[in-house]
Amino acid sequence: MTKQRPASWICIDKNCPHEATKKFNSWVRNKLPDSSTGYSASDLDFILWNWKTNKFMLLEIKTRNMKCRTGQKIMWKLINKIFHKGCPADWQYLGFHLVVFENTTFEDGKCFFDNVEISEQDLINKLSF
Repeated sequence: MTKQRPASWICIDKNCPHEATKKFNSWVRNKLPDSSTGYSASDLDFILWNWKTNKFMLLEIKTRNMKCRTGQKIMWKLINKIFHKGCPADWQYLGFHLVVFENTTFEDGKCFFDNVEISEQDLINKLSF
């Protein structure tokens, strides 16, 4: 069965700017095939790209030290492999990376880039290509 979101993740503010995304997320979980069929769904947080230098990177963000689910890891490894093999010759794929915040931002805790602690300035440098 598709994992349901905890009630604490549901916003009670009807004017929340993310409400439409949350509604679609619920729709996907309720209307599309169940994970017991082999079907899986996951969102991707960022596709960073520089159209002048022809470079791009995929980025997943986790807050509150959340761990990646096994299914996400499997899917991300596959996506990473596909982009490495199928990237057009005139583009440079910079990989699929994970940013984990100990809490929610640099102001309230540590940050990790691919499981290595990183400063805000170093993260800016890595993501500014």
